[in-house]
Amino acid sequence: MAAWALLASACLSPTLPLPPPSKPVIDGPDAQGNVTLTGTVTSRATVYALNVGTNEGRFQVTGQDGAYVIVIPAQSGDELSVWYSLGTDDSPSVVFRVP
Repeated sequence: MAAWALLASACLSPTLPLPPPSKPVIDGPDAQGNVTLTGTVTSRATVYALNVGTNEGRFQVTGQDGAYVIVIPAQSGDELSVWYSLGTDDSPSVVFRVP
């Protein structure tokens, strides 16, 4: 019975917040007006990228290695935001400008 109580209390303990992602490697913009963002986060997470100025976004589910490559419409000077989610938890976002 004590093991069950310990397991039940472990399920109710708060989880640690997700850390923000590192700033991705930025490639582009290319001739089609896209920027490629490359990075890694926690495995099996969903990574989101948002062009703050145009409100256009993209997302990708990562594999076991947590690597992502997201292509998003953006130009030099555009502000982008990247964050990820794991289950019902969202990380803080990292915001940066396209060089």
